[in-house]
Amino acid sequence: MEQNILGGWSKWNFAPTHEAARVFEDSVGKLLGVKYKLVAFASQLVNGTNYAFLCEAETATLPGSDYIVIAYVHQPIKGVLHITGFKPVGPKPAHIPGGWQNWQFAVTGRAKSVFDEALKHLHGVKYKPLAFAEQLVAGTNYCFLTEATAVVEKPFSYPALVFIYQPLYGPPHIESIQRISPVSAQIAETEEA
Repeated sequence: MEQNILGGWSKWNFAPTHEAARVFEDSVGKLLGVKYKLVAFASQLVNGTNYAFLCEAETATLPGSDYIVIAYVHQPIKGVLHITGFKPVGPKPAHIPGGWQNWQFAVTGRAKSVFDEALKHLHGVKYKPLAFAEQLVAGTNYCFLTEATAVVEKPFSYPALVFIYQPLYGPPHIESIQRISPVSAQIAETEEA
């Protein structure tokens, strides 16, 4: 587990270790009402280990509301592991005309085509689409959850949201790219203060 700084978060890992998978299953994996699928994780050593689990979430309600979330879990040195919070990532489905639709955890051929066309001139980082949500407006807005890999001597990967607009006429284009941090919202607010 590589740490950036002492007490800091590790880099994101898209291949869960045995220990991370066990912690995930013994905490988030046991929750009822929402099925969580682990996509990536980061960890932080602080009086035990904090985990940030990037997850695909599928609700059991009708209509379903599928979304992306970071689940935070603390495994103390001694004691019982426990969930410390959740942070939604990206657009949340609205189930109204013009709102974002449910996340799709299998990228369709049409969505992949839009993604490839919009990113074809980007260099330096390779983006692999993992899931997407769309919003029908005067055209279509897309938000892709991606595994981004920096093309450098020692490549590293991290999750990022890629927002693309496909107009009714003309080629799709990137609206923004947002790197996903493992830092919880509460910690982020403290760091900005």
